[in-house]
Amino acid sequence: MILPHILDIVAVCAAKGIQKAVISPGSRSAALTIAFEKHPDIEVMMVPDERSAGFIALGLAQQLKVPTVLVCTSGSAVLNYYPAVSEAYYQEIPLLILSADRPSEWIDQYDGQTIRQKEVFGSHVKRSFEMPVNPDKNEEPWQANRIINEAINECIENPAGPIHINIPIREPFYPTDYESLVFKEPRVIARIDHDNSLSKDSFKGLTDLWNQAERPIVIIGHLDPNPILTKALNDFKQKTGATIINDVIGNQHQINGAIMHHDAFLNPSNPAIERFKPDLVISIGKSLISKNLKLFLRDNPPKHHWHIHESSRLNDSLQNLTHQVNCAASSFFKRFNKGDLINIEGSYAKTWVTEDQKANHWLVQHAAGSNTEFAGYKQVIKRLPEGSELQLANSMAVRYANIIGLESSRNISVFSNRGTSGIDGSNGTAVGSTLASKRIVTLLTGDMAFLYDRNAFWHHKQLKNLRIVVFNNAGGGIFRMIPGPTDQPAYENIFETKHTLNAKSTANEFNMHYQAAFEIESFKNALENFFEPSGQCKVLEYFTDAAGNTESFNAFKKLFTA
Repeated sequence: MILPHILDIVAVCAAKGIQKAVISPGSRSAALTIAFEKHPDIEVMMVPDERSAGFIALGLAQQLKVPTVLVCTSGSAVLNYYPAVSEAYYQEIPLLILSADRPSEWIDQYDGQTIRQKEVFGSHVKRSFEMPVNPDKNEEPWQANRIINEAINECIENPAGPIHINIPIREPFYPTDYESLVFKEPRVIARIDHDNSLSKDSFKGLTDLWNQAERPIVIIGHLDPNPILTKALNDFKQKTGATIINDVIGNQHQINGAIMHHDAFLNPSNPAIERFKPDLVISIGKSLISKNLKLFLRDNPPKHHWHIHESSRLNDSLQNLTHQVNCAASSFFKRFNKGDLINIEGSYAKTWVTEDQKANHWLVQHAAGSNTEFAGYKQVIKRLPEGSELQLANSMAVRYANIIGLESSRNISVFSNRGTSGIDGSNGTAVGSTLASKRIVTLLTGDMAFLYDRNAFWHHKQLKNLRIVVFNNAGGGIFRMIPGPTDQPAYENIFETKHTLNAKSTANEFNMHYQAAFEIESFKNALENFFEPSGQCKVLEYFTDAAGNTESFNAFKKLFTA
């Protein structure tokens, strides 16, 4: 039978606005699965592979901005969620993981599908909870209701993140034929947001520091699109003339004059790199893609570095933090703009602009016509539909996009799994995002990331708005472009992962429209109709030579070296 606390869990989820549950089949979790499927306000998606299910749920929550529920059975099933859980933790995406479990007396007794599930995700969740095993007795129904309320409240409290609830369940697992499921009105414990805005004196102190600076910059890391923040930063730039540096996943490419190609001219081999040394850095968002930017700021520490992020977690990744500002970036800049800020636009700001324009000129003139990944990424980014969504796989996909950037006139939302920067869930996150959106979603990915996550398509949902561009260089091409691997005698055997696979069989198996291109002109021709409406997902695979890609990439880097 399905115990009342299971129904209460589902009812509280629905009452708190949760819309989606991603489940994987299992007997121990049957009561949870059936209850979610029966609730009229929650849509259930069945994904057999738990690892892919985790990333699909992450993609859903990424777009919906409310928790997505994950449900699995006991044993190794829950372990397969771990990559997605850790990614959600560092991206600050709300996931609610519900794992069915054996009662505690059966743990470590060599019973099937039994592992130590309590707190299995360790420090990669905001918090772990354990449901009572006999919630039909004494005060345990009250405890179970309190736990699900507290878990969801903490899941969405800034910074958001994953919460794990382990649920021991005894047999029998399945309801009887005559058993009806009735969802009673649950007790819902509301969460009231608090205002963490800064005091007048705090803003006065920061304004004074800004007005004393001669070489200030603003750097933007991983952020969701935020039109309020974009306007505030545009106003800030207009008022102060500040240099604003945007990583592509910062989603602030609509700032007029934002620096986009910094990864090129901040090359450590650039003899003129000290010209860019700042005396004040204001950073917002989470991780930065550009390693050159990070190394430059670590090697050239400013006098002051403020990090603006709505979180009590201290982020000192540049190793020179002086001010931790626990405040939403949009609120901070809206209020900061009201202060008496000095305009500092001058030769320092122009130095950044000149070098950014030089990099962009090379991209326009030299990367356009070659049969390389560089040219391919440039072409597809140029053709992305207005108002669409771009999902970037890790390794070279996110790096190429960051180097190329997006024009300030483009209204495109950019996402990438840069929490842990793994290749394992790129497909799944794009699938989840597609299912949560009516927009065209484009995934740019390499062959390794695409092949690694093929089970993300193993379900019954239609993905007609999804477009996938696979850049196939027959192996791990990134290892040719970073220092170290190619110096090793066994490079091709242990780093490059040479293969002869392609995306065609996967596309055919999952009823996707497939095209292949082997040179830039045929690739450009294939892109002409690629984004048009269709009744199915489209896959375009561009085959390139890894050595040619490396040569093109190195030519770009040499623009700013001695």
